[in-house]
Amino acid sequence: MPSPVWDKRMKFMKLVFLWAVPVVFLLQPASIPGNSGDISLAADTNAREVSREPEVDFRWAFAALSIQDGKNSMLPVTQDMVLQSGDQIKMMVELQRRCFVYLFHQDGADDIKLLFPYALQQFDGDYQPNRRYYIPRGEAWFKLDRNRGREIFYLIGSSKRLDELEKAYLRYDSAENSLKAEAAGALLDRIRDLRREHRELTSPAERPVPIGGALRSVEKVADPKQFDIAALADEILSTGFVARTYSIEHK
Repeated sequence: MPSPVWDKRMKFMKLVFLWAVPVVFLLQPASIPGNSGDISLAADTNAREVSREPEVDFRWAFAALSIQDGKNSMLPVTQDMVLQSGDQIKMMVELQRRCFVYLFHQDGADDIKLLFPYALQQFDGDYQPNRRYYIPRGEAWFKLDRNRGREIFYLIGSSKRLDELEKAYLRYDSAENSLKAEAAGALLDRIRDLRREHRELTSPAERPVPIGGALRSVEKVADPKQFDIAALADEILSTGFVARTYSIEHK
């Protein structure tokens, strides 16, 4: 028969054991910040981030050459910007990786022109990263004339070539005058549909950017000081699709 002393020792050992078990679990490496368990979790997170690397990556500049106090000033086209007749605008696209960038212009008469690429066949030829493409080409600028009206620019970037969009533009471009309005509507509907289809991939800064001025004509004028608008370029990134709309209103 165990002695009273032995019983006390057994009770003490059981008590110590019951308290020790939770302590052992609390000291497991997985529960300590910065341990190997947390590092594995961080590695998994980084792997997910790598898998979401942007597929659309290009530099974009939209600039205005405005006469202020008798001097030419080059400014980025931004929201609530006022331009006067005689001011000039110019755009630039520079791919950081191969993706497909489109720029359409819709004038006040609802005529639509593809400004970039210069022709759809360019995608199969002179179209490469790390090269600057100016719109209009070279040192020319678009000049704002005195006609009032609303001009809209649709900038679209995609990781894949947008065949249906291109077909819609070609149908519009080759349509007879009596069918132009219908074809233009179909093209604009296609642009809107693309934005809806890719809403989760679209850049958050996508609402129209209004500026003042009118671009009724597309007269090209030489830039006497050879301003390089690339200095004002921003990088546009997206996992697969991006679209921006710039609206110009004459005041």
